[in-house]
Amino acid sequence: LHEGIINDHTLIINTTPLGMFPNIDTYPDIPYQFISDKHLLFDLTYNPEETLFLKKGKEKRASIKNGHEMLQLQADMAYGIWNPS
Repeated sequence: LHEGIINDHTLIINTTPLGMFPNIDTYPDIPYQFISDKHLLFDLTYNPEETLFLKKGKEKRASIKNGHEMLQLQADMAYGIWNPS
């Protein structure tokens, strides 16, 4: 990845287990120096609530979001599929 790619893609999603408990000291190897307040960093991880990936984005004033809400929505949808009204 390089500056041009990061500048052109303002939504960056971590879909890896990097940063998830118990390996909380790991994070995706991307050029964080090019992250700005125009970016949204979304981490599918929800434990810990704020991973190093999200902290590094926050330091650059990017918007951040973890995967907790997605987990809840998936559970709700699965319940509805298996328990129709």
